[in-house]
Amino acid sequence: MSTIINSRSPYYIKIEPSSGNLSSAELSLYIYSGTLTTDKPGNATYTISKDKIGSNNYVIFEFTELIRDYIVTEYGSYATDGVWVEADVIITKSVGSPETQNYDYLAFDGYGYFEDGVNPRTSTNPDVTKVTGTTTGSGSYKLIDSSAKFTKTVSIGDTINNTTDSTSSIITSIDSDTQINIQADIFNSGENYSVADVNNYTPQLLQSNTIIYFKKGRDIIFPVFAEAEGNASVGDDGENNVYWNITEEFWNLYDSNWGDIDSDISIGDTNISQDKIAYIRIANTNNLSTGDTILVSTSKSNYAQSKTITLEEVCEPKFEFLEIIFYNKYGALQSLPFNKKSTKGIKINPDSYKRNLMDFAEDPTYSKEKHQIRQFHVTGKENIQVNTGFIDESFNEVIKQLMLSEQTWVYDGVDVKPITLNTKSLQYKTSVNDSLIQYSLEFEYSFNKINDVR
Repeated sequence: MSTIINSRSPYYIKIEPSSGNLSSAELSLYIYSGTLTTDKPGNATYTISKDKIGSNNYVIFEFTELIRDYIVTEYGSYATDGVWVEADVIITKSVGSPETQNYDYLAFDGYGYFEDGVNPRTSTNPDVTKVTGTTTGSGSYKLIDSSAKFTKTVSIGDTINNTTDSTSSIITSIDSDTQINIQADIFNSGENYSVADVNNYTPQLLQSNTIIYFKKGRDIIFPVFAEAEGNASVGDDGENNVYWNITEEFWNLYDSNWGDIDSDISIGDTNISQDKIAYIRIANTNNLSTGDTILVSTSKSNYAQSKTITLEEVCEPKFEFLEIIFYNKYGALQSLPFNKKSTKGIKINPDSYKRNLMDFAEDPTYSKEKHQIRQFHVTGKENIQVNTGFIDESFNEVIKQLMLSEQTWVYDGVDVKPITLNTKSLQYKTSVNDSLIQYSLEFEYSFNKINDVR
């Protein structure tokens, strides 16, 4: 079971000796793709040394910016979207022999939110328990444990369970190491508790939405975490002549060896880092309909979970059906349809100078057909304004992840082109405030219209 690093957020490791006093620590960092056991480089990718500060008996290392240099996507060619990270530490003590420690990770180009706390989604276990204990005091809407270290072990939003009477609540704030505030008043002194972080793990379905809007004839693609294994299956209304398969890359297309959608897909794991994120692609979607479902599930120990994806057909005979492809918070590619009105424009960026038009050879004169202001190095970029249809309120999270993505592309059914988001802010819409939810975004094509590639 891998420990996950989401490299767009910091990842901290605290190094302290098992005994004695630390003087300094040296971290040898190995970052590599491929097979875990055979592709580790002979020499460390980076070596970092730190001395302790003051009376501290520990040092802190943070290295995610170094990892990101090795996670690369060349769309349509290859994607190194997962890398192995091994941290080997040698601790030098003020007295005694050095001590060694080893840490192994699987890193994706994902991220956590501020609300997720330190080192987000390191676990792959949906039922992970962060801390357990017994209350030593009582207070209104509080949990008190004099032996706890709540400021280091729990986060706001975590689920807290009273395992004595089988009640649960949510942590609303953290007062101190020994006291937290909770949403429901469920604890008395002497009761047992456990803190679970039910949403802070890397799931099998690597996207936040469980509704997929699709257009008949267009492929459906969604990402999965291969390490969870398990399978994908359609509901009872599966259709004939629809084919699917699990692929290594988002852009891998249908071939004749794919199975019919009525046959389950087995999601298998390998020790190859760039295959840990896989994609299930459904082709020949003309026979799919609104309400068709796909169950993605696993019973693998420490990974057990299931998600049901519901398909909703988009019928749009008037406007061009565009898909925006982006990297989501899990470090996986996914797409979002924009099927309403889209408009294109162009913005140019010329240099210019003012030149002298005067001709003094005979009588002073100048040509009125000449440019007094002359442009040169004229470049231009096209832009595109796109609009979603009416979407479910849960897609606010997907829109947020799209806006936070560092790489985006647009697919028009024929070509995939790189784009950059121009829209810098938007107001989230809700069914209560806005009744119907629809979004408009503006992008700029990430290349000059004139071919000036040198």
